[in-house]
Amino acid sequence: MGTRDPRYDLIKPMLSQGQIESFTDIFKYIKKTVVANDLGKKVDRFSVMMEHPKKFSVGDVYEMAALFSIDVQKMFYLLYKEDLKRTNSQE
Repeated sequence: MGTRDPRYDLIKPMLSQGQIESFTDIFKYIKKTVVANDLGKKVDRFSVMMEHPKKFSVGDVYEMAALFSIDVQKMFYLLYKEDLKRTNSQE
């Protein structure tokens, strides 16, 4: 990973202010290509994982939490809410 994108610093305050309620809300503030590249994932693969949050490994979750400077528990919660949102929309 090269220089850390400054947009990562927007995530924690936006989360605290309630602007981010689920995982995909993060990408209103930072491009998924940036996050995918920093995780060492191809953008297409990352997009699939976004559609199916359970496909993220525990390591991915820890790495994203570090990138966004948030607690791992909060990162898991965002992914959980995203999964709920997607599950409910399919019913």
